[in-house]
Amino acid sequence: MGLIDSFRHAEQQAAKSARSGAEFARKGIQAAEARVMRRVKTHRKSASAKLPVSAHADPEQEPDPSPNPKARTGIVSVNGQDVGEMRCPGGR
Repeated sequence: MGLIDSFRHAEQQAAKSARSGAEFARKGIQAAEARVMRRVKTHRKSASAKLPVSAHADPEQEPDPSPNPKARTGIVSVNGQDVGEMRCPGGR
């Protein structure tokens, strides 16, 4: 075997080694992605079981406007007499 044949053989071995290394890395990356996706799916399942149903609503859909809540009224008395309107005499 001549010198040129030795170089050609070494070049072919290096190319084969590079291809197999790239294939090995690609398979490793795919396996890692699959593991991550399994963990994400598991986490989503457990998290969705804890969320109320309203948390799954469409985020682009506007929420239903709730009816106006009743105005908050309280009984205010001064010296035992009810006062109809609450006023704040404050203001420094």
